[in-house]
Amino acid sequence: MTESHYSRIEKNIDTFPSLPSTVAEVMNVVNNPESSAKELTQAILPDQSMCVAILKIANSALYGRPKKVSSLETAITVLGFDEIENIVLSKSVLNAFGAVFQRNDTIISDFWDHSFTCALAGKIIAEHFSITAPGRFFIGGLIHDIGKLAMLLTFPEEYSAEKWLSGFSSAEKLEEEQRLFGITHQEVGGRLLEKWNFPEQLVNALQYHHRPDDSQQNLGFPIIVQLADVLSYICCTREKEEVINIEMSIRELIPGIETTWNNHKLSWESLRLEMWYNWVVIERKHGSSILAILAY
Repeated sequence: MTESHYSRIEKNIDTFPSLPSTVAEVMNVVNNPESSAKELTQAILPDQSMCVAILKIANSALYGRPKKVSSLETAITVLGFDEIENIVLSKSVLNAFGAVFQRNDTIISDFWDHSFTCALAGKIIAEHFSITAPGRFFIGGLIHDIGKLAMLLTFPEEYSAEKWLSGFSSAEKLEEEQRLFGITHQEVGGRLLEKWNFPEQLVNALQYHHRPDDSQQNLGFPIIVQLADVLSYICCTREKEEVINIEMSIRELIPGIETTWNNHKLSWESLRLEMWYNWVVIERKHGSSILAILAY
């Protein structure tokens, strides 16, 4: 049974549609240090839905611009190349799962709420550590569970949305997923990003966001996405008044997480956890429109 499931998901990954050509063109421009805002504008212009999304995000409450941004080139200048690349990658991945978005039910809505909140948490943590291009952690958080969507599409009867898209992905749940399907959603997500030629850090973040100690490179990415994941889960499932001790809540969900951070020489302090959590709660309210912009 396991071999059958494994071969089915492998085949589905191979046949998954490629992302729009805009993605490769934007990545080429962004990764060329000699590129200009005009060249990036030309790469995006053929994709009108992407242009509209970038302008809407540039003018959203999340960025709080006092003056309206009215042109794509101005939006690129305001947001920066890295942020534009993250928007293009995020929107393209979400659009690839358009069929899932059409399932307008509570479980799917909660799944995307968690994913978006994880994106905010990842960026907040990365910014606190002054990591270059913290927006990469936004997209890493946003798409960290896309492997679950690929498995849902591959096994619509067996991979129940109610069971696998809800709740926290504990170590026990991950082991059950591996036993039943021969592969975990984090591996599937990583394979999809490899197929789409995504940056190596993002591939690594998805492949190891539940088991960062297994990663041999780019360790900061899966470690931060793992913490963003649990912060998001707490934020999305509990009222703020219910969270008496954020550090204790995190440790209950991910035993040993402090050891993982300390082993990789990343500081673990209760004060920072409380601060990050409070910022996630605030930013989740301010950025509520962004997900809808990226999805359509």
